[in-house]
Amino acid sequence: MDLDKLFRKNLKTFSAYEPGEQPQGDGWIKLNTNENAYPPIPEVLNDIKNAVDSKIRKYPDPTAFEVRKLIVSVLLREQDTLTDRNTVFVANGCDEVLDTVFKVFVDPGDEVVFFYPSYGMYDVLASLYGAKVNEIKLNEDFSLPEPAFTAKGKVMFINSPNNPNGKSFGNAAILKICSNFPGIVVVDETYADFSTQSSLSLLKKAKNLIVARTFSKSFSLASLRFGYALANKDIINEMNKVKLPYNSNYLAQVAAISCIKNRERLQQQNKKIIEQRQLITEELNKYPGISVLPSDANFILIKFDDKAITLKFLWDLREKKKILVRHFSKAGLYNYLRVSIGLEEENRKFLDAFREIASQYL
Repeated sequence: MDLDKLFRKNLKTFSAYEPGEQPQGDGWIKLNTNENAYPPIPEVLNDIKNAVDSKIRKYPDPTAFEVRKLIVSVLLREQDTLTDRNTVFVANGCDEVLDTVFKVFVDPGDEVVFFYPSYGMYDVLASLYGAKVNEIKLNEDFSLPEPAFTAKGKVMFINSPNNPNGKSFGNAAILKICSNFPGIVVVDETYADFSTQSSLSLLKKAKNLIVARTFSKSFSLASLRFGYALANKDIINEMNKVKLPYNSNYLAQVAAISCIKNRERLQQQNKKIIEQRQLITEELNKYPGISVLPSDANFILIKFDDKAITLKFLWDLREKKKILVRHFSKAGLYNYLRVSIGLEEENRKFLDAFREIASQYL
């Protein structure tokens, strides 16, 4: 039997998503994958530990009823947004939200719109589902270009704050897109808890809008994979039809509930990340030959005037200092390094290492 003949044809040209390096061994400072620098607070960890009992032999609540209720009634209570728990879709991380959007809306050959540079999973999923891709290049300053407001297609994905540069897009621009675009607009707000900007309020104005969020970043639950989306309840109903049963596991639901109940303490940790983001930005902007782009996320993007020097910093940070940062070998991004905001001690070591390397190359 020739197995190659049985695989789906589009897998022959399909390229999987490449996550950031996960180092082996101790002593690394990992600033390359935008994880939250802080561990879950003790209250959340205790709730998770206490939940590891006989209940784990049973299936979790397939509707995640309690979490959905708390998301709209507690977590987003101060946001001017939807309040019906039936407008909430719960997923195995934000990536499953994106995957489910494709399942619901995208037939092979449908046009999907997203921007470059941005989160790579949009392109990966479009390829996997056989969609036609309309990738619109952002302006040089990573702002939305005019074609964003006239594009046609079945689904458009907007990452706000955008990865890799970290800047949010304004609500006026996003609402204009929702008004002009004939399909579904998905605003991926993975990093929105580190920003003052959110599209949640637009859900009352735009019926074709889906806002996707996650507990991975701001709530330090990346390993437990808990994401959610808010949208018109008719959209959420269709998403629930096609999701896998029990897609959100019991411990993830327990952890999410605990995070919501302890949200104020977690938000204080995130404020420290925002403060450190500002400090690092100010320090790095003192060097000649580089500039740090404005960021609303838990990472920054450093632009180097010289590509060769970019790679020297990447190499020396990794090989001499055991500090991992992210470089993208893609058009328009060769001169940039993305750096996640770490703990204060990690950030201090990064700045010390940067200073030492800069003395050689800048």
